[in-house]
Amino acid sequence: MFAGELIFMLIALMGAAWTGANLPSVLLFLGHVVAGFSWAVFHILVVALQAFIFMMLTLVYVGQAHESH
Repeated sequence: MFAGELIFMLIALMGAAWTGANLPSVLLFLGHVVAGFSWAVFHILVVALQAFIFMMLTLVYVGQAHESH
């Protein structure tokens, strides 16, 4: 989880590297927007998958605990 936040910070630094209206700055800004959006979508999908897995594990555990009583 810490690595994901570090990648978010690196992507944010790409957008902060603006030095004026020159080609490297524009390309860094466009890379910032594209990488930030794609990483955010990926991160949301991972969070949803983790929530589903832990919900299923909890349901299995509660189901097995309920059957034994």
